[in-house]
Amino acid sequence: MFLIMSGAVELANTATVLTGKKSDAVTLMLHEYFASAPNPYAASLHIMRNCEESHQSKPTSLSFAVMEEFARWISNKQTELSHLLTADIKLEAFNVATLQRNHSLSKIMYNVYQLASDRELFIPSIEEMVSRKQYKEACQSAALLELHPHFAVEDFVIPLVFQDKLTVAEEFLAGSPEHQRHLVMFLDSLLGKRNIRSEADSIIRRLDIPDVKKDKLYHKPLSKLVARLTKTYNLPPENCPNLNQKRNEGALQFLMHKRYVENTLGPESWREMVREAVGNSKDLQMELVTSVNSYGDPYEALYWAKVYGIPKERRPYNVRMLQDEDPDISQQQGAAAVVPGGAQPEQETWDDDCTQIVYHTLPLPYDNIVLIDSERKFERFLDFLKDVSMVGIDSEWKPYFGTKRNELALIQIASKEKVHILDVCSLGSRCPHLWHELGQLLFSNENIVKLGFGLLTDMSMMQRALPHLGASSLSGAGYIDLVVLWRKLTLDYPFVFPYTDDDGASGESLTRLVQLCLGRPLDKSDQFSNWERRPLRESQKMYAALDAYCLLEVYEVLSQCAQEQTIPFYEICNEVMSDVKSPRKTAKHSKKPAKREPSIAEVAPSPHIEPVPASQFRAVCDNMVQGLGKMLRKCGIDTVIINNEENHDVCVRIANQQRRMVITRGTIYNRMFLFAQLYHHLPPGHCYPVLSDAVEEQLEEVLKYFNVIVTREDVFSRCQVCNGGEFVVVPQELMRRLADSSQRMAQVYRAEDDLRWDETEGFSSESDACSEEGTAPPCVLRYRNLEGGVIVEHCQTRKGVTILVDSVPLGVLNQVQQFNVCENCGKCYWDGSHFERLVGGRLHNVVS
Repeated sequence: MFLIMSGAVELANTATVLTGKKSDAVTLMLHEYFASAPNPYAASLHIMRNCEESHQSKPTSLSFAVMEEFARWISNKQTELSHLLTADIKLEAFNVATLQRNHSLSKIMYNVYQLASDRELFIPSIEEMVSRKQYKEACQSAALLELHPHFAVEDFVIPLVFQDKLTVAEEFLAGSPEHQRHLVMFLDSLLGKRNIRSEADSIIRRLDIPDVKKDKLYHKPLSKLVARLTKTYNLPPENCPNLNQKRNEGALQFLMHKRYVENTLGPESWREMVREAVGNSKDLQMELVTSVNSYGDPYEALYWAKVYGIPKERRPYNVRMLQDEDPDISQQQGAAAVVPGGAQPEQETWDDDCTQIVYHTLPLPYDNIVLIDSERKFERFLDFLKDVSMVGIDSEWKPYFGTKRNELALIQIASKEKVHILDVCSLGSRCPHLWHELGQLLFSNENIVKLGFGLLTDMSMMQRALPHLGASSLSGAGYIDLVVLWRKLTLDYPFVFPYTDDDGASGESLTRLVQLCLGRPLDKSDQFSNWERRPLRESQKMYAALDAYCLLEVYEVLSQCAQEQTIPFYEICNEVMSDVKSPRKTAKHSKKPAKREPSIAEVAPSPHIEPVPASQFRAVCDNMVQGLGKMLRKCGIDTVIINNEENHDVCVRIANQQRRMVITRGTIYNRMFLFAQLYHHLPPGHCYPVLSDAVEEQLEEVLKYFNVIVTREDVFSRCQVCNGGEFVVVPQELMRRLADSSQRMAQVYRAEDDLRWDETEGFSSESDACSEEGTAPPCVLRYRNLEGGVIVEHCQTRKGVTILVDSVPLGVLNQVQQFNVCENCGKCYWDGSHFERLVGGRLHNVVS
């Protein structure tokens, strides 16, 4: 039997090495061996132990194949052979499975050897793993054996969190809501400590946890982690009171700023949201009264003091004096502060030039705002949609400052004549057939153009709250996100708005876009409102309706301005709508016939009859042929390479603006853009689709089609990183001085950083290490020390770009006599054997 087993292992190893995968012969041999073995359970373990690299166990490895085949063989024999599955064999199987790095193989072994049926047998082994600090192995084993009641979060879950390995513990946590709650409560308790780092250090010492990632044990990353876990496991907010307290404190300060500094929060919305932020917290109630008074509004402070019953002796002095003067003053001020329609009492001002901001208003009568809160109104709205060709879409939800998830409250759909507000809170899911019909009639209908501002957020919220809408697309044909349209117009074209920013504001906000297009900003005082409270205020309805209707107005202005400025507006809109999701990947083993589109017959003749030197040819490669683009650069051809994040039709814009030839591959050539295929937006012959898969063959295709001549002088004449064509020649001695200068500057910056960042600031002072304070100041170039085309004292080119001298190996720096430095990016090049290898190898057929 030993000879048979040894032969099986040897033959299986040989077959796997030769074929790289299981063969029918190996499978048959293994099945025969399992059937002839006195104890197949023990025999399969023996084979696994003798497999080469048995602990690596990739899916293509022999050990994985052995266990897979044994699982198939034993599947219908487990009852018959159950007496052979002894406790000793199970323990051995447990030990072998624990050593596996492939978790999928461990799962197979746990199932085949039925380890969960004797789970208590392995508790001592897992406890031993914990004592040896093998937290990952202990956690995975406890999860597979479902031993949650026997282990606490401190055993291995908390150590894994402190080691920044939470993903390892997620399988264990998924099977135990109790451990989910305990972990969140533990982490939340850390947030309640005055010094989180000190408290964490004491826990680390008590549990003796090695390899801790202390850079994550601060307020900001911990808060994000608690919030994520609470959301992932759908835990009630009561499990994280400290996180909610911290967030509500921040929310209160945010509301204060909006109300008293920016003056962009209406009185009704202010009081609604303050109640939400303060809640039942006595500390926040007192902070509210104190803060409001500090902003110079003692009347409002007195109002809240009475609302929350704060004792007179705890109120600020001037608030107490107000009440002593007139006991009813808080009620009077409360009535005056909240005036329907937003009217405010007149106030004295020393500034005669101070003018009140005039906001953009809804051009429709109030009666044209239709609230849909019943099935009958919903049905009439669906009938109305059948004659609509374009709508503006927006949505509203009540903001929550703690860990509670936002819930959709309203959907606004605006047409030229009316604005319909769908009351999601009232309708809910009690009319699924109508929501489904809305999804088919509007959201899945490409014939109705849907305008939005930040559409992805609104549509994602709708799909989550209203699953009956169906799997409607979030973008693509029929959807125009004005944020994307705004960017394309201003970044890709010399677009001029009819109005300017009065306050010089920057950033992408709807109110700013309305200001630029319509001359007046939006009044956002009702933005932060309790959108779930019914009935809605009139100001809320007006705000919600205008947020959707203004999208139609902005679109019309953008269209008119673009036409006046001879900018292809509808072509740009088509680009925005073509930004669809990538198609599903084909199955790995799918055997679809290879297809090449388009064929050579569809390509126009080359625009170059006479040969073109490589230095005079300019190209733009889309993200389907990035490798080809790099080879073109090596040939000295000026080549722009599109990033993966950019749309393919960016090539058309670059080609037309910079007079380049577009090079693409596959069906992109035939893609439709505004009723025309891609290549029709370029002069004939200015777009070429390569057909070959190999980069070298693609290169030959392109050079042959465009009749481009490449010489030895062209090779490596452009920077491979930035496509620049300007180099400065730096001799060895000057290069050494640049290296010394670079090291001195690095030492100076390190010293400045040591002074700049205080250890008590923690994890980048909760700013993600992106503050201006943590970066070097901009360098002002002084050309008095310009030597050899470089600025030695700053280690820069004359264009102010840092020379990457540190990337040059010391051996090369001491041997090479001359370097070429790209003036645009600072990349350093030098002569070596790579040139001859390239010219005599990959470029052998293209270099003249």
